[in-house]
Amino acid sequence: MDLKANINKWAETFKAGLKKIKQNRDLLVFLMFLVLATFLWFLNALRKEYTTTISYPVKYVEFPDDYILLGKPQRKLQLKIKSLGYTVLPYHMGKILTPELLNVSEFKRMRNGNHNGAFVPTRELIKNFSDKLANGVELVEIYPDTLFVHFEKKQRKVVPVQFNSSLRFEQQFYQSGEIAIKPDSVEVSGPASIIDSILFVSTEFSEYEGLNDSLVKNVNIARQNHVHFNPAKVEVCVPIEPFTQKKIKVPIQHVNVPDSLSLKSFPGEVNVSFTVAVSQFNHISSEDFVAEVDYNSKTSNHLPDRLKVKLHSYTKGIKNVNYSPLFVECLFEKINSND
Repeated sequence: MDLKANINKWAETFKAGLKKIKQNRDLLVFLMFLVLATFLWFLNALRKEYTTTISYPVKYVEFPDDYILLGKPQRKLQLKIKSLGYTVLPYHMGKILTPELLNVSEFKRMRNGNHNGAFVPTRELIKNFSDKLANGVELVEIYPDTLFVHFEKKQRKVVPVQFNSSLRFEQQFYQSGEIAIKPDSVEVSGPASIIDSILFVSTEFSEYEGLNDSLVKNVNIARQNHVHFNPAKVEVCVPIEPFTQKKIKVPIQHVNVPDSLSLKSFPGEVNVSFTVAVSQFNHISSEDFVAEVDYNSKTSNHLPDRLKVKLHSYTKGIKNVNYSPLFVECLFEKINSND
């Protein structure tokens, strides 16, 4: 007999009775007898034997060494069971079932080209599931008749870590050096088809506002499907300092001037202003900058000429660099070849 059909029939009858009592209060007596009769019928129905199908969760464990699961294998099996109604009913009323652990290393292996997998006829699992069912429940059959899983050889390699973040600082505070990540590289492992394309990994995105001191945080590596990280967390250090303004004078150098000419610029130096970390204030000097005018950039064959000053700096950690003047007057003089 179909227990589900009987339960649905009883529910429909009960709903119909409730609807009638709302329409006519005189049916209260009728409803009381209906409920009593239905209850007695239900108790009698539960004493009968039923064959029904339930879903049973499974979990895959003990994969072969250096292999990883691919795709989405079947997470529930359909169990055809037979027992008395009161024994079967809890399985249809949301009874919590502990997943059956399936040892993949005991499955039969299969190979198709570069793809690996394993399978097991579910009839071989009948005893495993029978032991988990309530006393008096007979396991008739398991669907599907064969369970397949697919996996791929696990590959490992070491890749660098990048800090993925948005940093906002308090006024006059800036990042004063390079971000340090410890460790700066992690081992990634997973299917070769995925690992081959990974050149680096990023941390989980994070936002920081109002920073006024060095930031030290432990952050997780951003997750990727089928990929494992070792370690899965790194320490990030962002050096932050107050910055202050500094002004220096840098002499102007002359480049590409023909040997037959000498050049003089007016003025002979530029005023450079910039902001620098307080700890580096006394270490930055005019020697950290190069200001130059290029003879080849002159726009007129007539002398003198007005040339643009170009400023170069290879110093890290300075910001907001400005200089003046942008142009200088240049005077060229011919050198006497007899001298």
